[in-house]
Amino acid sequence: AGSAMGAAIQQNRTTNGVATTVDGVGFDQTAAAANVAVALNAVITANANNDINFNTPAGSFNGLSLDTANNLAVTVSADTTLGFITNAVNKGNSFNFTLDAGKTLTITGQGITNAQAAVTNNAQNVVAPFNGGAAIDNNDLSGVGTIDFGAAASTLVFNLANPTTQKAPLTLGQNALIVNGVNGTLNVTNGFIQVSDKSFATVKAINIGDGQGFIFNTNATVGNALNLQAGGATINFNGTEGTGRLVLLSKNGAATDFNVTGSLGDNLKGIIEFNTVAVAGQLIANAGPANAVIGTNNGAGRAAGFVVSVDNGNAATIAGQVYAKDMVIQSANAGGQVNFGHIVDVGTDGTTAFKTAASKVAITQNSNFGTTDFGNLAAQITVPDTMTLTGNFTGDASNPGNTAGVITFAANGTLASASADANVAVTNNITAIEALGVGVVQLSGTHTAELRLGNAGSVFKLADGTVINGKVNQTA
Repeated sequence: AGSAMGAAIQQNRTTNGVATTVDGVGFDQTAAAANVAVALNAVITANANNDINFNTPAGSFNGLSLDTANNLAVTVSADTTLGFITNAVNKGNSFNFTLDAGKTLTITGQGITNAQAAVTNNAQNVVAPFNGGAAIDNNDLSGVGTIDFGAAASTLVFNLANPTTQKAPLTLGQNALIVNGVNGTLNVTNGFIQVSDKSFATVKAINIGDGQGFIFNTNATVGNALNLQAGGATINFNGTEGTGRLVLLSKNGAATDFNVTGSLGDNLKGIIEFNTVAVAGQLIANAGPANAVIGTNNGAGRAAGFVVSVDNGNAATIAGQVYAKDMVIQSANAGGQVNFGHIVDVGTDGTTAFKTAASKVAITQNSNFGTTDFGNLAAQITVPDTMTLTGNFTGDASNPGNTAGVITFAANGTLASASADANVAVTNNITAIEALGVGVVQLSGTHTAELRLGNAGSVFKLADGTVINGKVNQTA
């Protein structure tokens, strides 16, 4: 933790007055009524039970510490940057922020080291250690309570000086809430931010920068579902690359399902992860399963990526169409189940990768998985009666000698190539293609796989020129 102060002396200013404004009123002073403004990069300790008004134009301060046993109102009446916002001394209380019209609060989460805290000065330039000389960690935002977008066009920005990752995000606790979200914009420009309350879904626009992330792990709006993009709210992926990530964590006893108005990701931007490792859940197109929930079409309207993370016994169900250029199916342990309720289409140059542990994927409509790597896992794709699965499937792209992956047809169906090049194999060192029930499975192109006939009425129909490199076995 710590801030780059250079040679400047860092101030530690404490509140003591009724009308507390960072242009000087209500803080410790050099003399009575001197109203010395709080210097930039200062740390501020709230000792008095009085509101604070950040009214310094383009004010930037190292941090804010709650040292009083009350919730404290904070008004942002000028664009302001803050580092840490902590309630380490009084954990049951918070700072409640209100953003004035057109104003921006930027949070960097910058902490302060023991050495820095020990030598901060008060308004009289006398050493007055901040927090008793104890450090505040980077990204300590424990003191954030309500954030009220009190008037239109107000903005909250997370631009972390020490960026967090998806595996170790900055988590805002249950005390962090959004009020009047319809007036607000929330930008994530650096770091991964995880929220715990459903109110964050009401923000009018959440904008996620390239390589940054926003994670919902919250209570539900109604029943077990969190409503996303309702009432005109949008979740957007900014930047030239569109590699921002939205993570939807299914939460036991809270929001297991995500009900999406419109769709998530578009224009080859946005990586959306639906994660049911903790508890089974659903990703739902609010308009019904015959509507897109990821991307908008199988061309330029695709999301950049769609990741489904599951675990044994905690199935992920996607009740909507999926259009994403690159898809990943991963299971924390073998046996994870992914159920696609409608079309899945990665487009002409799209990919699908199975990772971590073996999982099962069930489709319900004609689907295109593109260039697919089973990743040397005992993964399985099941295809219902009369449906077509399109793709080019490899058992282990990294190690071509390995054999993995099973494609199972319930009855009638077709396995087709996603490539316009006839020399590209449809299946390459996958374990098997199964015809499980009574019906005809149509094959074309080149296959290196075992053909399994699971029923006396199972038939493989081979188009002219089909090449099969593998055994044919009756498994009924």
